[in-house]
Amino acid sequence: MAGVTVTVCLPAEAAGDVEGALTKAFAPFDSDSGNNPVSRGMWDSRRIRGGSTDGGFAVALGHEDDPRLIHDDPAPDGTPRPSPPGVCAGGPRALLDFSQPHLASERAAAASWDLWHSLSAVHPAAVPLADFVDRWRNDPTAFGGDGYSDAMFSAYRDQPLIKAYLDHSFSLDTGFLGFFGNSDPLEHPVIGYAGTRAEYIRQYTSTRPSNTDVLTLDGWWLEVYQHGMEAVHAFCEPELCPHDSPLPAVWPGSEAYLADLPGDTILVRVHCHC
Repeated sequence: MAGVTVTVCLPAEAAGDVEGALTKAFAPFDSDSGNNPVSRGMWDSRRIRGGSTDGGFAVALGHEDDPRLIHDDPAPDGTPRPSPPGVCAGGPRALLDFSQPHLASERAAAASWDLWHSLSAVHPAAVPLADFVDRWRNDPTAFGGDGYSDAMFSAYRDQPLIKAYLDHSFSLDTGFLGFFGNSDPLEHPVIGYAGTRAEYIRQYTSTRPSNTDVLTLDGWWLEVYQHGMEAVHAFCEPELCPHDSPLPAVWPGSEAYLADLPGDTILVRVHCHC
């Protein structure tokens, strides 16, 4: 795997040292450790990630400022990744709202809209991306003769409004600029959106099931696949493990499994690379 999101379940006593508890929970699956079987290697780097995207948890009403909530680690370059209002990367299960499957994504889409309009009120209007593309295609020298379009995209992105928006985590990483096959590049969907705020939120709220892998309290890494699931135990050779894995009652749809855990269980979204 190149990258996977796993929801880690930690005991209540981990609240005082979440990072230490994550280190302990992940250790049996470290692919760079010489002490682990190769077939149990699930990750080589990891970051708490989900709160700043549309893949985090919705926070239960009244707990938005609870210090027990967990938020994303900074980006590799140190840039903060704040959570949209009402969204987080984890915390005690009782502080998280599982009542609406796509509530976190809905709140993230709302933050995306609100950020664009707040920045538009303080920055000069931006020239549309299509204008840059037309200029680049019609004038080979327009951007220093860059036939690969990097300079053109850079010039577009350097506009104060565009830069402020795309550099902020609330843009949800949907402002990646580039050509895809024979199609023209597309701006972030909020830019130039002609509908209302409510229509935007409805259109860009993710309706995908939140099917993350799950690392259970008792050391099972449950890998979710399109047509099933595989389980790897932290304490056994995968091919020789004699234990029955704790298969969730409802799968796919890991949120239903997580919602039934004890209220003091700490849940954390973690993005792993391997």
